[in-house]
Amino acid sequence: MAIAVRTYRLSLRLYPAPFRLRFGMELEQTFRDACRAARRNRGWLGLVAFLGPAFVDVVWTAYQEGEAAVRKALTLVGLVLAALALGLGIALVDASPGWDDTGISAAALFAACFLLGAVKPRHPWLWAVAVGLWIPLLTIVPHPESPNYATLLALVFALTGAYAGAATRKMLARADSDA
Repeated sequence: MAIAVRTYRLSLRLYPAPFRLRFGMELEQTFRDACRAARRNRGWLGLVAFLGPAFVDVVWTAYQEGEAAVRKALTLVGLVLAALALGLGIALVDASPGWDDTGISAAALFAACFLLGAVKPRHPWLWAVAVGLWIPLLTIVPHPESPNYATLLALVFALTGAYAGAATRKMLARADSDA
């Protein structure tokens, strides 16, 4: 039985690290108890009959947990790329010749960051930087002789939008749970 427990402990390495750290000790204890019960109730054949499905379950659950972790990471990467593209688009319009409507650029930054903050409220600073940093980059970096540091205010609108979106999402979630 000790070999089965050691093998099970090794098989837990198939799980993503956060899942394993949170549930690993409990899973191992439950497995150990189930092995003892199977052996006590049905002997060695009962233990062997229990081990096959138990290890199949570990592999299947690890696959499912891994899928969720991969999906979550890909979603975050996709949103970051979308935020970078959105910020670049806003900055290119803002920097284009003849464009002189700072209010619309500020509103676009605020709205984009608000939506991203509402979609993924755990990282509002990330959305603000990904979307809002483009305007200062496109106005300060190419003109080192006369940098326009006032464009750093774009980050204020981006940060405000992202944190407002995250706060709104959390308030709505709280209201849903209270209802």
